[in-house]
Amino acid sequence: TFNYTCSKVLGDLLGGYTLCFNLGAPGGNTIATRKMTTTGGSLNYQLYYKDTGGTSFVWGNQSAGNGTFPMVNINLLDLATVSGSLVIEARVPAGQTTALPGSYTDTYTGANAYVTINGALLAPPNSCSSTVLQNFPFVVNASINKQCNIGLANNVSLGSVPHTRTNITGNNYFTMTCTNTTAYTVGLSPSNNNTAGSGVMKSKNNAATNTDLVPYQLNSTAGLSGTPWGSLTANTVAGTGTGLAVNRTVYVVAPGANYRPDDYVDTVTINVTY
Repeated sequence: TFNYTCSKVLGDLLGGYTLCFNLGAPGGNTIATRKMTTTGGSLNYQLYYKDTGGTSFVWGNQSAGNGTFPMVNINLLDLATVSGSLVIEARVPAGQTTALPGSYTDTYTGANAYVTINGALLAPPNSCSSTVLQNFPFVVNASINKQCNIGLANNVSLGSVPHTRTNITGNNYFTMTCTNTTAYTVGLSPSNNNTAGSGVMKSKNNAATNTDLVPYQLNSTAGLSGTPWGSLTANTVAGTGTGLAVNRTVYVVAPGANYRPDDYVDTVTINVTY
């Protein structure tokens, strides 16, 4: 929000004035494609103002084609001071998933943030002139922090198998997203906190009477001898974010099924370090 104050001076014969509040686009950008920049990247944004009815408009200037901008009419019939305020609203559009982490800025100087004034004898002319009354420089800034998020996490089912079955395998995936260029590692921890990804399944509904524990191994690659996926640095999975969602497949191997008939289950925690 910025405030303005206007006062008539002695000897001023004009009765009304129109102020036009103009915003350009720094750095060679256009009003339609305003950008904040950081080292190696940019972030689109837009500036808006609202009319008296509360409708938002892109804030432009009187010399940029179809640009729209606030116009304020003031009547200075006496020596009274006329004051008011205007609000600049900034928005960053969604969908800029590949933007780099960092601090972004765009600097408005007097050359692209200025007020023009136009006067008339009896009433405000309701049109702009090329006479610059004053400048109102300011800075637009935003920060993108490094971040990783786990989205969809699917259960891994080993199915319904006979007790004679060995080397039972299954797999499924979870979805994760990290900011562009953000290095990360992913570790998996069974409920027994085994750092090598070697967990045990317990009875789902009869744990009080069925104490059998069904061992299983979490792997990051397919096959009976897949690469263990645990929580130690030596067996985590590393990657670099692109800002887009990626699927990570988890492979599970259970050596055998010679346990009491039951439904067995375990909960695995996904740990992302970045």
